[in-house]
Amino acid sequence: MNKIAERGVRTAKDTQPVASPIPQEENLQNSFLDPGLGDLESGARLRGAILEYSGREISGWIVDARSPKASVSLSLCVGSHAIEETRTDRAAPTGIGSRKAFGRPGFRIDLANPAARRRLARALRNTLADPGQTQIYLRVSLDDGEFFEIPLFDNIASDELVVALGFSSADYTDLLIPNNNRVVTSAPDPAGKQVRHVCFYLPQFHAFAENDRWWGPGFTEWTNISRMRPQFPAHQSPWLPADLGFYDVRLTETRRQQAELARRYGIHGFCYYVYWFQGRRLLERPLELLLEDGEPDLPFCICWANENWSRRWDGSDAELLLGQNHSLDDDVRFIDDMAQLLLDERYITVDGRKIILIYRPSLLPDRQRLFEIWRARARELGIGEILICNAMTFGEFDPRDLNCDAAVEFPPHTVSTMEQPLSELGAPASFTGKVYDYVDAVRSSLGKTYDFPYFPAVMPRWDNTPRKGSRGHIFNRSSPEAFEVWLRDAANRARKSAFAEPIVFINSWNEWAEGAHLEPDSRYGRAFLEAVRRVASSEPISTQVRSNPDLLDCLSRQELERAVKEAATHVQLLATLHRSEMAYSGLQHTRNGIPAEAQGASENPPESLLVIENVNSQTSERVVVDPRSIVLIRGWVCAGEAFEASKHRTAFLILISADPEKQDQNGYCLVVDWHERFDVKEYMRAKSRDCYFGFQLSFFVHDIPDGEYQIAVLEVGEGSRALIRTNHSIIVRR
Repeated sequence: MNKIAERGVRTAKDTQPVASPIPQEENLQNSFLDPGLGDLESGARLRGAILEYSGREISGWIVDARSPKASVSLSLCVGSHAIEETRTDRAAPTGIGSRKAFGRPGFRIDLANPAARRRLARALRNTLADPGQTQIYLRVSLDDGEFFEIPLFDNIASDELVVALGFSSADYTDLLIPNNNRVVTSAPDPAGKQVRHVCFYLPQFHAFAENDRWWGPGFTEWTNISRMRPQFPAHQSPWLPADLGFYDVRLTETRRQQAELARRYGIHGFCYYVYWFQGRRLLERPLELLLEDGEPDLPFCICWANENWSRRWDGSDAELLLGQNHSLDDDVRFIDDMAQLLLDERYITVDGRKIILIYRPSLLPDRQRLFEIWRARARELGIGEILICNAMTFGEFDPRDLNCDAAVEFPPHTVSTMEQPLSELGAPASFTGKVYDYVDAVRSSLGKTYDFPYFPAVMPRWDNTPRKGSRGHIFNRSSPEAFEVWLRDAANRARKSAFAEPIVFINSWNEWAEGAHLEPDSRYGRAFLEAVRRVASSEPISTQVRSNPDLLDCLSRQELERAVKEAATHVQLLATLHRSEMAYSGLQHTRNGIPAEAQGASENPPESLLVIENVNSQTSERVVVDPRSIVLIRGWVCAGEAFEASKHRTAFLILISADPEKQDQNGYCLVVDWHERFDVKEYMRAKSRDCYFGFQLSFFVHDIPDGEYQIAVLEVGEGSRALIRTNHSIIVRR
């Protein structure tokens, strides 16, 4: 019989979900430990809690009281449309003290995947036109054929519902395909300018003869990445490729996937480095394949990396592998050798001129004469007019001094920031490199202008320790949030430039051995690409940027006004949702106390380790948080040999008061975003059964009193419980 399940299917507000498992006594008389739920033999058949629901996911736990060990089928429906289906996990045996129990079987409906987003968009489009209220519900089907329908987002107006499900308010009137599933194109500027985002592209991800001879057979940039090691406690290292893996750019499928990924996230094209030494070329194969098979099928341009090739990776004369011996007679041939690329219809133009970048034009003798010959030869070959740009490197910024037409910023060369004292970072004496502050570097670039034509550029991060080891240079405190602030400012600066077709360059798409990559990695996934997408599609700044106190002073007045406006919209929506007694958008409220499963858990068992990578993008061990803002914690944990990767487990993040007399002020949250960290496992040279889980958790702390709280993680698995502590803490300060 079809039922509308009453609120006995508890919301997170009504109970403490997952904190206490369902006890299973020896005589099989089951009862919930939660005092408000009673026993399983009387009362509502369906028990559970919806922990999170938003446009990103719906998650929680559901139990059939008549068959608590059975898996339950769930479907998310909008009107008559089924959006996504899943089943609960099977209840895993655990225990509290001497009593046996089984954990509450959880479920998660992923609404962030493209297919689900398309179905959700179509269903909303078909149901929003109905003058009646759009019905969204969770359909729970039991093994005996009985089913329940649990209403979600009820008593919410249609325009608020659209926002709650992860679409922008503008989509309410024209809801076809959601923002995060369409190819992103730049929003036109009121003045008619459209900013294009172009990424530098390193072609050194395939083996070739010279590298085999210089570095050993099979050497590629991945060789350097595999040798990465953290240089000091707060060093965010290592990182490994995620979606695309350890690819080889000679493979057509790899380059096609790169193009699809870039296009989806608003990248207009790539700027390929060209290594040309008096007519001899290195790393030329990817560009040859670009012309042969057309992949990656994106607009492109070239940057001549016209310095020495040295063992030190810095273009210096020291430890030279292949030198540049520039002469006018040799260099004039460059334009002919590049003609096939410049004639390709995908080649990027700016105001009708083919753009060519030169990394260090100061090394070219008789530049004025050389560039005159290039221009004349380009016309003869049918290339047309060319726009010659210098990369702003090594203090050589002004294109007028270099006989160039314009300049391209090239961070980190174009940023200003102070070195961070190594002693404050806990760096060992063996580390002789330099550490800079990424956020300060961003601040030094905001609003920067020059009295000559230029193209702004940004970098997502910088860390060349894969190449230089303990001699490397690192920009600490980089994050997707800080990168988004920098990119937004660069786009605004580009619109104000003299060019009708402005470009913002990004350093880079795949400089993995310099830590300057947009491609998805094991630490941040696609977070940096998401920042590009938001900027390219003119979406408002992200919630993480608005809630990060280190970045608010970096925002323009316009962005601050937009932040306030967006915040006001979300405050109204939150109020509406709370009136409906529901939680909102994946943000958790900390619960008081500690989970019941913590009783009897072993503390810091052998081989266990908890690493907090950052709190609100800050890597210090003690981070001050504002209880009015969201707290975002990223990290990974290994609970030791008692847990295996294949086994079911539940985890909680616990905030333990640093004051022994105030343990009643502790708080905790359920860990929902939970994924295995294969990069960490490889780095730790772990055994096959060892499991390293990464997590990302957003929550509010406004119910927690002021004070310092140590961060810990409780893992609950099949017959095992472990509480792993860390030295990191948050300081709640009003």
